[in-house]
Amino acid sequence: MHTFKSTLKVLLAQKLMILIYVVWLCLMMFGLSWTLITDLSASDSSVHYESAKADVAVVNRDPHGADLVGAMREFLAKDCNLVDVGTTSEDLQTAAASNYADLIVIVPDGYTQRLADALTTNGDEPKLDVVVSFTGAYGSLAKLQVDDFLRLTRIEALAQQTQTGAAVTPAALNTAADAVINTLADDAGAYPQINVADDPGAASDKQESARTAYVMTAKMGVYPLLAATLVCTALAMNAFSAANVRRRLYASPQHTGAMVMQEFAACALFGAIVSLLYWGISMALPALAGLPISGIPLPTLLYSGASLVLYALVGVASGFMISMLSANSVAVNAIANVFGLLVMFTSGMAFPIDMMPHVMIIIGKLLPGWWFCQSIDAVNGMDGHIDAGLWLANNAIVLLFGVAFICLGLAFSKLRRLRPELAAPGATQLAEA
Repeated sequence: MHTFKSTLKVLLAQKLMILIYVVWLCLMMFGLSWTLITDLSASDSSVHYESAKADVAVVNRDPHGADLVGAMREFLAKDCNLVDVGTTSEDLQTAAASNYADLIVIVPDGYTQRLADALTTNGDEPKLDVVVSFTGAYGSLAKLQVDDFLRLTRIEALAQQTQTGAAVTPAALNTAADAVINTLADDAGAYPQINVADDPGAASDKQESARTAYVMTAKMGVYPLLAATLVCTALAMNAFSAANVRRRLYASPQHTGAMVMQEFAACALFGAIVSLLYWGISMALPALAGLPISGIPLPTLLYSGASLVLYALVGVASGFMISMLSANSVAVNAIANVFGLLVMFTSGMAFPIDMMPHVMIIIGKLLPGWWFCQSIDAVNGMDGHIDAGLWLANNAIVLLFGVAFICLGLAFSKLRRLRPELAAPGATQLAEA
């Protein structure tokens, strides 16, 4: 028991490694997961609708049509975004070339007078100068609204002419345009709004997003859990592998195997605590994003939590194997990062499996990360489906990797004992008081 407590003290003394691998690396994965979770939370549009609006610029060059153009802008503002592109030819050319507006409407000089004359004589109506965007249909739809406004104005002006018997003038057109706007303002149905009925599946959409967010976050533990437990375990057990420490341990009456088991048990406890903390934060992130935690089936939570703990124990076993090689801290960090990244990119977490090359899939199946992700997929709760048998089979393979790492570590330990480096120095060294 003394060795167990000493190992825990050695583990907790590695503050820098814990800060880098347990805190910072996990926070980095949680940050990536949070970005995806917030997108899932904001993507649910089952109970609201917001239509896109065209960007329209109206340029007036007719001094007699100020009221007509003002009424046109007010009419378009109900369903379009009015933008300013300037009035000079250079400004208009720049706006058209840069596609700044979906529609540019230019009212030429004398347009109001020519329109009034056309209505009086029943001649051809003048045309506005329009520039429609070449990248979408919003400009064409906005042009239909301009034509609709002019049609309503023409009808109102002809109605006034019928009542008074006077010819249509620019002033009469301006008055007709104002009358159109006032009439539409008093009509509640003139600008109908799109009403979206409540979707009975809206709550389930949110719940599905919560389940997807949790499963995605849990699978992201494939890299930080492995790297953190490997590094911390290897460095902690390396502390007991120094020549002077081993000499004292071998001289003690306690069996070496019992001491190693206590060291491994302490590291396993550390790995289990780290995995449980990761599991708890994985459950908290969807709730913090406003997604209902009730959308995650309870079996999915329990089975995936067990998968995280078992996977962390495999990381401890790999750290035990590395410690038996007596690698220094630089080598341990290099092995942890290379091995961890290899496991992550071949596990199916970083890329969809159907997009991965066949070689990567083969390599992934030779590593524990693939089977860890498969175990979570087996109980991800999609459509309420939980395959406990497949989960158990995948985790059995994960544990076999842990057993293999332990066996390799014991083999390396035996080789080290066959070639001990416990001989005393060639020269006698005086002990310092």
